[in-house]
Amino acid sequence: MSTAKRTLEMQLLLGPDETVPVAGRFSYRSDRPYEVEVAFVSRGETVATWLFARDLLLGGLREEVGEGDVRVWPARRVTGSRQVHIELATDDSVCELAVRAAELAAWLEQTAAIVPPGHEDRHLDMDAHLARLLAGKC
Repeated sequence: MSTAKRTLEMQLLLGPDETVPVAGRFSYRSDRPYEVEVAFVSRGETVATWLFARDLLLGGLREEVGEGDVRVWPARRVTGSRQVHIELATDDSVCELAVRAAELAAWLEQTAAIVPPGHEDRHLDMDAHLARLLAGKC
């Protein structure tokens, strides 16, 4: 199993001019090639952990993608720097975070070196996962 991990500085967007810094610990594993785990850390404590498709982050570098719980899209700050916004929704709330596009793209390149996009099925043993699921061992 190969992994790519990186902590990226993010901003929790509270209003037009109000943000709170949040660290996002991005993790990718070759044995779970379709998903990304992000642990959001504030003041040294993990406040939430989300799993979502790597394809959402890849697509969100170029255009708005996703629906429902997770949406991702490119944005440009007034200063001209490129960002990617990630919106996470639950039944109770919605939060929007921003991360520097260049930093996210660099981390996604690391994941692509492990499992190239479009080749995920070569790294996932669907038969074994299905057998475990049907046997009630997941």
